[in-house]
Amino acid sequence: MKKLLLIAPEDELSVDFSGLLSQDFEVIRAIDEDSGFKILDDRLDEIAAVLIDLDLTRNTGYRIKNLMDRNMIFASVPVIAITDHTPVEEDLECLKNGYSELLSPPGIREIVITRIKNAIRAKDSFTYTEMQKMLKQLPSNIYLKDEKGRYVFCTQYWHHLHQAGEKHWTIRGKTDVDIRKDKQNALKAMETDQVMLRTGEGTDYIIEENDDGIQEFLELIKRPVFDEDGKITGIIALINDVTEKQLLKMELEKRSKTDQLTGLLNKAAVEELIDMLLTNYYHDEKKCALLMIDADHFKNVNDSFGHIAGDRVLATIGRIINNTFKGSDVAGRVGGDEFMVFLRDIDSVESAEFLAKKLQEEVLNAFSGDLEKCVSLSIGISMYPEHGKRFPEMYYAADKALYYVKEHGRNGYHIFQGANE
Repeated sequence: MKKLLLIAPEDELSVDFSGLLSQDFEVIRAIDEDSGFKILDDRLDEIAAVLIDLDLTRNTGYRIKNLMDRNMIFASVPVIAITDHTPVEEDLECLKNGYSELLSPPGIREIVITRIKNAIRAKDSFTYTEMQKMLKQLPSNIYLKDEKGRYVFCTQYWHHLHQAGEKHWTIRGKTDVDIRKDKQNALKAMETDQVMLRTGEGTDYIIEENDDGIQEFLELIKRPVFDEDGKITGIIALINDVTEKQLLKMELEKRSKTDQLTGLLNKAAVEELIDMLLTNYYHDEKKCALLMIDADHFKNVNDSFGHIAGDRVLATIGRIINNTFKGSDVAGRVGGDEFMVFLRDIDSVESAEFLAKKLQEEVLNAFSGDLEKCVSLSIGISMYPEHGKRFPEMYYAADKALYYVKEHGRNGYHIFQGANE
């Protein structure tokens, strides 16, 4: 039940009004404007309207309204003057001073109640409209939905909506599926709305939009709206453009996983990814291979040509690896002159050998002059599932095969044959 603050002396008028209002409102009493304003200040969230004796407030120069006008927090509370006589022209001055209504004298209860409710509704509507205007000044998009997930209003139309640029087009009454171009995100929005309307728990998440080839990231902050009885009546939400922040985060994450010299994954990232793939996606019918790759005699390159030349050699090898193994294959630099490649879903061991040979030839052809004589690759290969089904097993087998190549003149590749080779 809504509460009204009645400010009036203890007289027949205040008693009559209290009795008239008591069926529809809870009446809080005060005998003067100062005590009434203190009650209003303390219980603002509870009080729907202020009723005040016309003679009392006129004698103080409409003090209660002047006090309320000093702070915008009271803007949504209507002030209604009451009198025990039929109003004359001078009584109407209260309306010129911002009072919402003038009631006199208590008569038909339904009429009085309706006029009070209309004053409350009108003030709410005015405040709501003014709030919309203020919210439109913010860069964020703020919107309200009803209990069925349909838009009531939003402060601005973003370009991910159908027909948003058309004259007189409105979002009101429409759902996300009705208006959004990205149906996947539209369905996600409606699903999260339904969960919130059912549970009463808010949610925050980020979506990616790619409208007209433009990548954007939007942060959505959603909260349920409750009425006075605690019933969920809708959803209020905030949309922030976090594209710049998200792209920076993605770039930092990429850098944390990328070897800066070669552009390949770093040791931790490549090993984690291969381990995850082997654990979750592979079974005995599939084949894949792990290649351990060393640049032969790389120390001699650094010693003879300098570290700048050495870095150029590693960067070139990284580029060749990246170009040779594309698509779903996983490649990384795991040490100073050591690389690792995981070949996904290959047909046979011959496919792994073909790619290893191709990689060696590409590297040999990439350098000229004295460097050409110094740069070659040694490659050890292990196969799934023959040599292991988990990363440590395949790593052990490929590393043993690599050691075999090094022991037998380098500049070659070898398939793991067993622990005793």
